[in-house]
Amino acid sequence: MREFDEVVQDLDDIINWYRELPMDYTGINDLMYQRIQLVTLLSFYASELGQVRINWKNAEAETERSKREHTKKYLDAGFPMSKASELGKFYSVEEYVEEKKWDGLYYQMRLFYDNATSIIDAMNQHISNLKREEQYQKLTD
Repeated sequence: MREFDEVVQDLDDIINWYRELPMDYTGINDLMYQRIQLVTLLSFYASELGQVRINWKNAEAETERSKREHTKKYLDAGFPMSKASELGKFYSVEEYVEEKKWDGLYYQMRLFYDNATSIIDAMNQHISNLKREEQYQKLTD
C-alpha cells in the first residue's frame, strides 16, 4: 500500500496541474485520466481520514474517562461537586490536549478532502463542457 505522504503529494500534484491549465484547454483524455487518478487517490486519503476520526473519538473518550475518574476521586474525598468537577478537568488536561490534537488534524484533513472533492466536481463540469462542444462540432461539420 502507498505511503500516506506520497498520496498527499500526488493529490497536490494533480490539483496544481489542474490549476495551471490554460482557460482554453481541450485535452479531454488528459482531464479524464487525471480525474480518475484524483478519485483513486482520494479514496486512499479517505481511509486515513477515517482512521484519524477514530483516533480523535478514542482520545475524546479517554479525556472523558480521565475527567470522570478524577472527579469521582474528589467527590469521594468530600469535595463539593463543582470543585470536584473542576479538579477532574484540571487533572485530565493531558488527555484533553491529545484529544484536541486529533480534533485539529481531523478538521484539517477534512477541509483538504472537501476541497479535493470540489476540484473533482469542477473537472466533471469541464469534461462535460468539452464533450458537449465536441458533439456540437461533429453536428456542424
